[in-house]
Amino acid sequence: MADTPKISVYLITKNEGRHLDEVLSSVKGADEIVLVDSGSTDDTLTIAEQHDARIIHQDWLGYAKQKAFALEQCRNDWVINLDGDEVLPDGAFEQIQQRVAEDDINGIYLAHDDIFMGHSLPGHRHHRFRRVYRKSKSRWNTSLKVHEHIEVDEPLTHLPIDVKHYGYDSAHGYMDKLNKYSLLKAKQREEQGRTCNLARVLLIFPLMFIKFYIIRRMFLAGWRGFIKANIDAFHFFLTEAKLYEREYRRKRGDNVEKSER
Repeated sequence: MADTPKISVYLITKNEGRHLDEVLSSVKGADEIVLVDSGSTDDTLTIAEQHDARIIHQDWLGYAKQKAFALEQCRNDWVINLDGDEVLPDGAFEQIQQRVAEDDINGIYLAHDDIFMGHSLPGHRHHRFRRVYRKSKSRWNTSLKVHEHIEVDEPLTHLPIDVKHYGYDSAHGYMDKLNKYSLLKAKQREEQGRTCNLARVLLIFPLMFIKFYIIRRMFLAGWRGFIKANIDAFHFFLTEAKLYEREYRRKRGDNVEKSER
């Protein structure tokens, strides 16, 4: 595979030791692994060193800005971006190498295989993400505080690769993440000039439950799917609730930021 373009893999981390060895083992063969860490206190850095990763410390900039910084550290034009809890399946890296060698695309969509309560969520893998792309044809939208995404110039394609994602594994851990994300999203909406809509407060939960449970087919996962669909829908409701609370407190003259500490 002498003509295969060199590929960099980049990650942003903080205390990702639980799954990091499996993550980095899944990209064996990459030309380089760039790991931008914002202050891990577990064994994240030790594991990264064992995989010959290039470790760069960067104080937390926010999700999109941190990933944009990490992307800029990559030496190669073709890159793969993974989180510290995302694992490529066996043979996937070689499949990606073969596809990018054709030199007719700028990026590749991959699907998530979300692990919840220790097992996959059947029916949910159609949700695709840009995970492989040319650095020169891509840019992170750094205006977003949460649910960041990268913009990649066409043409794009997809490969039948399901990235194992452990980030939603436990209900407790998932709720902790969504509690933080909902506040960031409420602040982001304020910065975009959007205000609380009471109709959304009333309707967002049932509508999003239908979206996740029926349209995204979480019902195929039985009670696990029912529980996760409720958690996902509650995330959207919580965003609206926090947006309402911030507006309510501000009208009453409260210190909004202090109330959220």
